[in-house]
Amino acid sequence: MCQRFHCATPRSRRSPYGDFALGDDCAFRADRNAGVDAGGVVKIVIRAGAGDLKVHGSPDARRIDARGTACAAGQALLDQAQVSVRREGNVVYVETQLPQDNEGWNWGRNEYAYIDLGVTLPSNIATEALDSSGDATFEDLKSLSLQDSSGDLKLARIAGDVDVNDSSGDLEIEKAGGVRVNDSSGDVDIDDVRTNVVVENDSSGDIEIAKVDGSVTIEQDSSGGIRVEDVRGSVTVNNDSSGDIYAGRVKGDFIVKNDSSGSIEHTSIGGKISVPRED
Repeated sequence: MCQRFHCATPRSRRSPYGDFALGDDCAFRADRNAGVDAGGVVKIVIRAGAGDLKVHGSPDARRIDARGTACAAGQALLDQAQVSVRREGNVVYVETQLPQDNEGWNWGRNEYAYIDLGVTLPSNIATEALDSSGDATFEDLKSLSLQDSSGDLKLARIAGDVDVNDSSGDLEIEKAGGVRVNDSSGDVDIDDVRTNVVVENDSSGDIEIAKVDGSVTIEQDSSGGIRVEDVRGSVTVNNDSSGDIYAGRVKGDFIVKNDSSGSIEHTSIGGKISVPRED
């Protein structure tokens, strides 16, 4: 079911609240703004439904602000498309409410509702996010735990750990403290990590990993190529079902434990090399 546009393919324009794509056929739209003071806050939890999401941390920010644009096929649907920011102790929750979130909701013909949302917060606050559909960007954060259902993801300059569970869409991570990924479909591109990278599971799509100060471990890869370069630690592939594997400029070991099909190549390995023998 097409939650965001109800199977339509609208053209886009720029939102005044960020670099969002809004449909030209958006019949009803309205600004949605909410925020709280960030003093004493140690974690922010973002729960976003259909629509694009941009989360940006700033060292100068003193508030947590959510600003965006709601779009819907009718006024009644638009009225149900809201944004809330609430504080419980030292945790702040940023949430969107959409008509399709209600139990038992059924779309009528040519109906749609979504919110394109931008969130700004101090860069020293840990962030958790649940994003259901639409592209999402996260930048300049202390740490990030993310669960995403669909849409492309771009993560940049995350000082601490990144933990991502992604169902579909491409995933790009650039500059992070440490990375742990579960990915169902789409390409995975990870670049410039200060500690370790662990890909627990990747069902389909290529994996490219470069410039890692720690080690790289790929637990399970079902299909798609694997390319790992410039690693100060070791590279380990525990299980690979199909696709080529390449490792280059690795100071530690290069180990492939199980590989069903595809070539295995390597250059400039500083430690031991252990790969399955060809039959």
